[in-house]
Amino acid sequence: MTAQLPPELASAFSLEGKVALVTGSTMGIGEATARVLAQAGAHVIISSRKQDECDAIAAGFREQGLSAEGRACHIGRMEDIEAMSAWLKEEHGGLDILVNNAVLSPWRTIEDTEVGLFTKTVEVDLRGYWFMSVEAVKLMRLKGGGSIVNLASVAALHPDRMLSLYSTLKTALIGMSRSFALEFGGEGIRVNTVLPGVIQTKLADAFDADTKKRIVEKTTVKRLGEPEDIGYSVLYLCSNAGAYVSGTNLVVDGGFSVALM
Repeated sequence: MTAQLPPELASAFSLEGKVALVTGSTMGIGEATARVLAQAGAHVIISSRKQDECDAIAAGFREQGLSAEGRACHIGRMEDIEAMSAWLKEEHGGLDILVNNAVLSPWRTIEDTEVGLFTKTVEVDLRGYWFMSVEAVKLMRLKGGGSIVNLASVAALHPDRMLSLYSTLKTALIGMSRSFALEFGGEGIRVNTVLPGVIQTKLADAFDADTKKRIVEKTTVKRLGEPEDIGYSVLYLCSNAGAYVSGTNLVVDGGFSVALM
């Protein structure tokens, strides 16, 4: 016999009636997070650079009985951010949840990181998150509050030699989240950061089998993370279950950071 959650507990994690935008949600952590939020009752906006990919994922969600639609947005382009904000206001009357997940992760040494790549990465990984959040704040005011979750990385705490720029910008996200939490908390807007460890995604494919094995050996749970592990963490921060959590950094890395201390 399967135990049923008491209504008050189920309600704490429910996102019924909420509109959630997840950037970079056509694959990996973003797609899994969007699915978890939709399963919790949210209407999810699937977003990435290409409209056809957004539409395909959203259609797949709807086939599963979930509420979703696709809307392309390249967060490295200010005009795309502004267009997304205007569309959300017109179509949905605001926004309840923003999950900033879209990312560039150049695999380069510091000396091989040329200025053009540096600028392009900053435009997506920091400027994009900042101004997506600025627009989200405006939209959340229309709803009386909301939740912003920025996806950083455990690399913010333990940088990798070939991911120096990525690690640097993920560290910056921690400060950004805390600043937004401080400035907008009085308006009912909570802002938090999730720091994933090594998750079974395209980014993890950059590591060879031996490296993955060493990472698994260093985690206390003895496995790599699954994208849904991050989705459930985001759900907690976006739901009433996390209503008293703001300005925090939630490390979800299977105990990897503990082993490195």
